[in-house]
Amino acid sequence: MKKLFDNLPFRLLLGIIIGVILGQVFPESVMKVVVTLQYIMGQLITFCVPLIIIGFIAPSITKLGKNASRLLGVAIAYVSSVCAALMSTGAGYALIPHLSIDTEVAGLRTLPDVVFELNIPQIMSVMSALVLSVLVGLAATWTNSKLTCDFLGE
Repeated sequence: MKKLFDNLPFRLLLGIIIGVILGQVFPESVMKVVVTLQYIMGQLITFCVPLIIIGFIAPSITKLGKNASRLLGVAIAYVSSVCAALMSTGAGYALIPHLSIDTEVAGLRTLPDVVFELNIPQIMSVMSALVLSVLVGLAATWTNSKLTCDFLGE
């Protein structure tokens, strides 16, 4: 049983089921607090995504060094990821309109409005963070800047 609860997909599914059940029984005042916390956490996650990209990609590139074959492997992996995303998007646009999905869900309540909004904008877009991290990592590698490589590694 412990192995089942250590399984991440099972815990995610269990969390969704518990959330749906609690969403049905909680009063609206409690749900306003939950929706507000969800909004604020979403803003924080959106703010952190570009920083996480910079924090992982730039040091990874500096650790590759001047080994071109590894860099070529990273480039091929990136291109294959972009191609997979484009193909899945195309498949979604081709398949989803033909599915019979009922837009009205019986028995579910609508979520209350957010009590207050705390807008935390991103420092930069995700694509800008990706390009910046690649350029900084390559520049640090090409110039043999030990200080920048150590800084990015920290």
